[in-house]
Parts: sequence; structure tokens; C-alpha cells
Amino acid sequence: MKTRTESEPRAQHAAWASAIVCGLLTACAVTPKGVRDLPELPAEFARDLAVARTAPVLVTRPAAAAAPTMSRPAGTPLPLVPSKACTSIYEGYVTYPITVCHPPNELYETLDLSASEALPATRGTTVPAPRHFKLTAHPRVRLGLAWFCTVRSGPWYGHVEGAQICNANPNVRSFKAELLGAPEPVVVLWSGTLNDVPAPLNLVAISPTGEFCICCSGTMCPDGRCVLNQQQCEVMPPALK
Repeated sequence: MKTRTESEPRAQHAAWASAIVCGLLTACAVTPKGVRDLPELPAEFARDLAVARTAPVLVTRPAAAAAPTMSRPAGTPLPLVPSKACTSIYEGYVTYPITVCHPPNELYETLDLSASEALPATRGTTVPAPRHFKLTAHPRVRLGLAWFCTVRSGPWYGHVEGAQICNANPNVRSFKAELLGAPEPVVVLWSGTLNDVPAPLNLVAISPTGEFCICCSGTMCPDGRCVLNQQQCEVMPPALK
């Protein structure tokens, strides 16, 4: 029967230490110095990272936000003529920081880490240049194996809708912005006016492209009026007689 000597625990600790050092050295060997020397990805860009739907990478995927709620103030009488709510549509280019992080692989050797220039100004707004970072503090990142991350702000193609809500303040709209050209779909919701868009979304070059309306009650006539019943559509307003 073998007896356990005092030197055995020390030998085991030394073996574990050697294994850890070996792992770290191996990680250093497969991670280019250019990636190791990059700054750590800031928390603001790492907060919404999740596995992409179509590739084995981490990408910005903000959690879906609850739609803003709006209601008519208590005691406000309903209009005698049925009101209508209109939705304005805007399309164009927006900026929004999207992070994409790639795991260590053989393509590391082909990375171009040279400084990028900011994109030309659009309507007085300069699009930030792509920025490079490393990611080491994340549940999917193994010890010592840094991921290579790029943060791009676009510009991305965006579709924005601003909807009036029936029985609510018509000057306060419910907005929904969809980034259609980003690596992953991004939806941003807010209420108020178009200028109340929350950061980091920036509507750098969007224009109105259309509008559609619905009647909050009653019926919509062919000329766009809202009336209580269809027969009233045949009665022209005084200004149109």
C-alpha cells in the first residue's frame, strides 16, 4: 500500500500551474499580437451581445422593448366628428453602433487592424469610423482566447413609422425604427416627436415617404373624411359644395 508523502500535494499544484501557464502560452501563440494589444470592448458595446442567427459570431441584439403607452387625459371629451389617426413613414439612412465579435480562428492572420477613416459627412453628421477591440470577459470566451470585435455605426438603411394613437394627444406619436441593412435586425421604439429619438440611434438622412390614416370610429369616405355612417359620405362638406 502506497503512502501519501508531503511532496505529492506540491507536485500536483506544480502540475496544475504548468498546465495553466501552458494554456495561456498556447492562447498567446494563436492570438496575434495585434489582437492582444487591442483595448477591451467597452461595456456599452458588449451589453447586448448574443449569438447571431446566421453565423457563429457574437453580435449586437438589443432586447425587444415594450411599446410606449399613450392615453387621452382624463376628462377630455371625445370629438363630435369621429377623429382619425395617421401614420407617417420615413426612410433613409441612420447610424447605430453594431458590434460583431469573431472567435479565434485561422483568419486571424489576415486581419487588417490599420486605422480606419470616418465616412463622409451626411447632412452635417460624420459617421464614426469602424473601431476594433478584443473581448475577453464574456461567458462564451475561454480563458486567454480573445475574440476580435469590430464596432460599426453604419450608415444603415432605416425604416421609421410615427403613428398617432386614437383617443390620445395627436402631437405625441408612437415611433418604431427598423434597421434593415444592419448585420442583425434592430428595432428601436420611442414616443413623442421624431426629434425625440433615443441614443445611440441617429437619424442622419431620412425623409418622409408617405402617410396613411385610419378612422378611430365610424367610416372613412373616399375623400379621406371620417363620418359616423356610410350615407354621410354622400353629403359634401360646405367648403366642397
